[in-house]
Amino acid sequence: MQLFNKDNRGREELVAAIGVISKDITFEKWAPALPLGTRQLAAIVGRDVVNELDGLYRKSEPSGEELQAVALAQQAVAMFTWLKILAPLDAQHGNAGRGKTLGENQHGMTALQEWEDKESIRAMAYEATDALIEVLDSAEWDWWTRSSKCRQRVGLLLGSKEAFDEYYMIGSHRLFLTLLPMIAEVQAGDIAPIVTAAHMTQLLSGDGLEDDVRLRLLDLARRPLALLTMKKAVERLPVEVLPEGIVQVQQQATVKQKLRAEKSAREAVAASLGADAERYLQLLQDAVSALDSDEGEVDYYLSGPTVQSKGITY
Repeated sequence: MQLFNKDNRGREELVAAIGVISKDITFEKWAPALPLGTRQLAAIVGRDVVNELDGLYRKSEPSGEELQAVALAQQAVAMFTWLKILAPLDAQHGNAGRGKTLGENQHGMTALQEWEDKESIRAMAYEATDALIEVLDSAEWDWWTRSSKCRQRVGLLLGSKEAFDEYYMIGSHRLFLTLLPMIAEVQAGDIAPIVTAAHMTQLLSGDGLEDDVRLRLLDLARRPLALLTMKKAVERLPVEVLPEGIVQVQQQATVKQKLRAEKSAREAVAASLGADAERYLQLLQDAVSALDSDEGEVDYYLSGPTVQSKGITY
């Protein structure tokens, strides 16, 4: 099994990875679901990366940085797996079917408390994944820089989480990897037609444009790219995938009411992002037009009408 149960120490590894779980758990009950948790981590960082992490896990003398990466991968997988087995652990399964028995002085959790508990575990799983990707980026192991996820960054105007944060603060390495296909989609469909193929090549390579012109044009292209990418993310991604602060409704309510409020908030955020992006796309278009016509600095001031003898022109 990947990432767990080396030397038959699976139970101890699970307890160490989760921390707050009972030390009396049995690894055998978790073993069937752990591959599903591993699969969920692989969906974020790539199956090739998980295989490399498993190689580090089985390494006889790993370095401190390698041990840190493995521990974070185990934590993420354990949390993702915990989410999958919460309901079966809470219920009793027998010949009579499925049920739940409470002691005389015990009280079950409300639906809202159960939902908040599950969301807390999900947040810890994503936080561990974030920390893992941060370690991978910092270590710059060859197998990571050549991985499928890193290859997706090639040719993007926003090729790193840090670059994306300059224009829209997501603060999440994990979300940035999730956004890569959307960044590529927006760049190809909305930015490239305005910038044109020739200037896009110059922006990516750094050749053919003076440094100040390139940096200015790059800034004008990146801003709407980030905004439109986030618009698609807010519209397409499940709300639990988005970190707190991007779309968040703080209120005490039932689960259904909270989800309805989230839907309304997402629609408002998406509309705002789209409106802002349209303004920056116009600025980008003006800059490219001025660059192509050799007009030098772009004047973003929209003058009023000029009265002439034969009518009014703009």
